[in-house]
Amino acid sequence: MATSSALNDNLSSRTGEPDRENDRATPSPAPGSSEPPAPGLGMGRLLTTLSALLLSVVSFAAAGIAVPDIGASLGATAAEQSLVVSVYALGFAVPMVLGGRLGDLYGRRRLFLLGMAGFILFSLVATLAPSITVLIAARALTGVSAAAMVPQVLATITTSTRGPERARAVALFGATAGGATAIGQVLGGLVLSVPLLGAPWRMVFAMSVLMGVIAFGAALRWLPDTSAPGHRSLDLVGTTLLGLALLALMIPISQGGALGWPVWCWALLGATPVLFAAFWRWQLRLHRGDRVPLVPPPLFRLSSYRIGLIMALMLQSAFGAFTFLYAISTQTGLGWSPMHTALVLLPFSLCFLTVSIWSGKLAPRFGFRRLLTIGGLIQAALLGITATSVFLQSAGLNSWTFAALLVGVGVGQAFMFGPLVGAMIAEVPPASAGAASGVLQTTQQAAMGLGVAVAGGLLGAALTGSTAPTGQAYMSALAICMLVQAAFALTFALCALALPRR
Repeated sequence: MATSSALNDNLSSRTGEPDRENDRATPSPAPGSSEPPAPGLGMGRLLTTLSALLLSVVSFAAAGIAVPDIGASLGATAAEQSLVVSVYALGFAVPMVLGGRLGDLYGRRRLFLLGMAGFILFSLVATLAPSITVLIAARALTGVSAAAMVPQVLATITTSTRGPERARAVALFGATAGGATAIGQVLGGLVLSVPLLGAPWRMVFAMSVLMGVIAFGAALRWLPDTSAPGHRSLDLVGTTLLGLALLALMIPISQGGALGWPVWCWALLGATPVLFAAFWRWQLRLHRGDRVPLVPPPLFRLSSYRIGLIMALMLQSAFGAFTFLYAISTQTGLGWSPMHTALVLLPFSLCFLTVSIWSGKLAPRFGFRRLLTIGGLIQAALLGITATSVFLQSAGLNSWTFAALLVGVGVGQAFMFGPLVGAMIAEVPPASAGAASGVLQTTQQAAMGLGVAVAGGLLGAALTGSTAPTGQAYMSALAICMLVQAAFALTFALCALALPRR
């Protein structure tokens, strides 16, 4: 049975209504449940599964800290330095849905291990890179490897868990995704002070190699093997169209500012909606012909998944803008060291980690809808207070006050991220877990890039026309960013009210 048909049948069994596009009988569900029993994940298997997500995010965050040292060591231009970060994001985001779909078809454990092996290999190449060209190529291939292993994380959780166990697993997924950013920044700051390989930045990528070897060994022993039944076929036309659409979006977003927004960047952005529309028409055509599309259209009949993607877009774009402006404002505007910058953010990340784990215990009792609404309101209020404090203190920003206020922001974000993922996958059938995971994480990566691009463009415009001292101008930009983020958090809370009550 084709994956799209399986998803239709699953949706019909959930709603009690016949499928009007594929009118066929569905198997009777088990008594008291519409889903087959899940095998379950122990803590060891869960942590092993999450290691791919941790490794990919830590590597990205640590590389961002190391960019200035890379430029000085290899004589890279500003555009080349930005490519070290952006090509990883491009390589990660573009094939993400394909990675999830391949895991569905050929086994998630297999794709996880292949992706992890590639991640280790290309991180080693980056560690030993003799030139900026080799380093950029290695980082692009590292991102592609991450796109093979990371979608298997959420897909494995979706397939292997149910009920309270799934809520706890998703909470740890959210905690890992959020906490790994600060962990990567702190580890990056630490290893940059240990130049054992001739240049401090090489230790950053060597750290990824070491972490990857440990994670690969654990995966060989503990990672469960799951897949989805269906035809062993792949939508190559859909894969090409989606890849072109994402490239047309991500290349201008990541490089437009550094290149001064040439005409071809605007042309690519103009082609983006056309390519996405062509991709979606092709998916509908395959689905109606009972063939296997890359992204099953019935996924978007699930209101929890459809609304959740909009919420993820708002959450990740706002957070991407904040992390970018925070790093550049504190280091360039206030003259903080990379370690100082990372340590001020550390309480936020620890709070995010702790509350995310706690939210997994609260979700079965209070429901995702309520937690998401509360999280959006908390974050909106604390961001407003923090933005006011940053604006008033300006260049005299006190590290302790700022870190304390960010703890409250972390509480709100913890109630937003993990429960959102849980709400989105609650009704996704195991047969489409990989595709659903790939679409979600592609949206998150693209949204982060969009937030960074918009923030960078607005910051450049603000600094060009500003007569204020540099530190004050940067702090004003950061405060405005947090106010916009607060508005997004309020909108997020309103969207949460539109989610299904069940």
